[in-house]
Amino acid sequence: MTNDTNRRRHARLVHRALVKVTYSSGNSEQLKMNDFSESGLFIFCPTELPQLGDLMSVQTLELDDAPVLKTKVVRLIPGKGFALEFIL
Repeated sequence: MTNDTNRRRHARLVHRALVKVTYSSGNSEQLKMNDFSESGLFIFCPTELPQLGDLMSVQTLELDDAPVLKTKVVRLIPGKGFALEFIL
């Protein structure tokens, strides 16, 4: 059995922060980030999940005027949340 952590390109840093997630539809909501790395982040979302491949933007609410980052949904974990990859 392969451990997910071993397949990751970048180390994860646990950091639970409130983020604003804006979906491609223009709707947005505040959700909690679980961790992040150089290439993406994981968002807690125990209810309705987006679809794999959905594009959205994310902005931390911890800092005034934080940058808005473009992302793509790359992994879904029902009952827990979803992983986003940064689009550079």
